[in-house]
Amino acid sequence: MLYKKTTQTPNILFDVYLKTLRNAELKVLLTIIRKTVGIVDVTGDNKRVQQAWISQRLFMLCTGLSGKAVSDGITSLLDKKLIVITDVKGKLMLNKRERRAAYKLYYSSNSLLEINQEKKASEVAGNIPVKKGHTIKLIPIKPLRVKTSQEIIKLSDRERICQILQIKQDREQ
Repeated sequence: MLYKKTTQTPNILFDVYLKTLRNAELKVLLTIIRKTVGIVDVTGDNKRVQQAWISQRLFMLCTGLSGKAVSDGITSLLDKKLIVITDVKGKLMLNKRERRAAYKLYYSSNSLLEINQEKKASEVAGNIPVKKGHTIKLIPIKPLRVKTSQEIIKLSDRERICQILQIKQDREQ
């Protein structure tokens, strides 16, 4: 995977907010993260973009949501203080009426990246204790199956490594 072509996403989004955000909120937030943190500013010091102008239409195209769903998601994210919206002059847009009157709106997820990193996960998640069932089960990769004319034979890891080494030797000769 080429990491230069990926978007850095804060861990707190997955660890805490993934459980609590609704579909529209999550899609809008991910769009904002992609259009800000996911883009390198080539005109400056090659740093990530801090805020981006995103139109209602672009939100609708990126998320697949209706205009009302996008607007409701934005309002909800503002109430939860996960995003910051400013106009061209840098004035904060805190409600729908102000956003409607503004010519261009600049969105930022900086509050998610900086301020909310200090919150404990238990505060947002509702102090749900971790139980034994919350662990991640590590499953070994399934062995390769070799199909013969009569049946399928499962190879062990050792047999598969030997097979790979043999193929490598055959190619070198």
